[in-house]
Amino acid sequence: MLNRFVLSLISAALVAQTTTSVPTKKTSIPNRPEKLSFKSIDFKVPNVREARIKLANGLSCYLVPDATGQPIININITLKGGGYLDPQGKEGLAQIMGGLLRTGGTASFTPAQLDERLEFMAAQANSNLGDTSGQISMSVLSKDIKEGMALLMEMLTQPRFAQDRFELSKKNSIQAMQRRNDDTTSIERQQLGFLLRGEDYYGNRNTTKASMDSITLEDVKAAHAQLIHPSNMIVSVSGKFDKPQMLSLLNDTIGKLTSTPSATISPEVPTGAYIGKPGIFIVDRDVNQVRVTINLPGVAALSEDYPSVLVMNSILGGGGFTSRLVKKIRSDEGLAYSAGSTFTGSVYVDRTGDFRALFQTKTRTVAYGTKLALAEIQKIRTNLVSADELRVAKGSIIDGFPAQFANKSTIAGAFSSGEFAKRPDAWLETLRDRVNKVTREDILRVAQKYLQLEKASVLVVGNAKEMEEGDVKDHPGKLSEVGTSFGFNWTVTPLSLRDPMTMKPIK
Repeated sequence: MLNRFVLSLISAALVAQTTTSVPTKKTSIPNRPEKLSFKSIDFKVPNVREARIKLANGLSCYLVPDATGQPIININITLKGGGYLDPQGKEGLAQIMGGLLRTGGTASFTPAQLDERLEFMAAQANSNLGDTSGQISMSVLSKDIKEGMALLMEMLTQPRFAQDRFELSKKNSIQAMQRRNDDTTSIERQQLGFLLRGEDYYGNRNTTKASMDSITLEDVKAAHAQLIHPSNMIVSVSGKFDKPQMLSLLNDTIGKLTSTPSATISPEVPTGAYIGKPGIFIVDRDVNQVRVTINLPGVAALSEDYPSVLVMNSILGGGGFTSRLVKKIRSDEGLAYSAGSTFTGSVYVDRTGDFRALFQTKTRTVAYGTKLALAEIQKIRTNLVSADELRVAKGSIIDGFPAQFANKSTIAGAFSSGEFAKRPDAWLETLRDRVNKVTREDILRVAQKYLQLEKASVLVVGNAKEMEEGDVKDHPGKLSEVGTSFGFNWTVTPLSLRDPMTMKPIK
């Protein structure tokens, strides 16, 4: 008891001493998180010119060494080619060939032997081809770089294309087709392509069961022979290596690659004109969560308007929880978990992408949610944004910029993707300054220029009957009346679901 009494006296004395001897300081912590201020981030965009090197055969290469990093080297070869080059009736050929570069073995290794060798080296290799480009890559310990590069070159130039892996790849592709209509995200992606670009657009030349069945192993070998040309490749290397030694290794390997008579320089990816028509387009699907997208032509990254559009979109719907669409549709009304907007890019920086405002909500509140989204877009077209919104949006873009160059691997990737997209060297270097110069008046100007809602194509994937009836109790109004309420001469057009195996509309 005595010990407890003594301890309590000591504790009381310490508390008294602390409270009397230390003066209270007036804190300057703001009462709102958005009022916090930080020092500007001292960041310089990595110099692409210092990294760029031409190999002996003229192939573009970007070397980004990391002297203090882990003893790992990442090699990535961007391939200029893809599904847009597939012959008519052979859609899916590039996809099959691209995957088999890694999984189909090489001249010296069966697929199983290649897997075992890579595992023994603690190395990773991947390959793929999409609609417009692809890659083959290797991540290997620095001490094994010579063997790793030799394996990568053999995968690239001497693939085995094992028959069993070829058949398995085709089987997996057909199984994936069967799931095309299983979720609304996939349906939305398909329908947007046809709605905004048309049947003949290269991105809408979908793989079908018939096209997959028609692809032979000889087709795969011919497509590979056509692609392997130095002008169809961009190399990027990052990690712990000596730059002169790496350059020597590259020149002794991929730098000696020459074109064969079968190889051709891949043509530019075809353009696809925006053909979206105004109105509401519905894919009738009985689902709990309806997907809604409001679509318009976008802006090219090389446009002088791009920085202003970037800031405007951040305020409208691209800036997360601080953006207007998220606050209105999710936070204020509780209609959706996801909402926002984006200006999608195109394959090349001088081509126009798309604008897209999107949200998900329950069937009965689709009409109401669409009205809210359109009203927010109209608002940013008619009124100047606040000075605080401008400050937050610009700060978010500028301060978030360094994250795009978080490590040497992402830097090397940014350099090679920039060359593929035909992005000028100075574009990244000047982007933050151009964003910083954006004014409230600039935002109003580009909003009026690019967000012409009367021309919007609104795609909705959900239960047509219930969406039309709307939320009679709390938010009355039919989906077919949404356009009229804004003075738009919109009609509602049903779109047929597409057969997953043929991609033709189901009658």
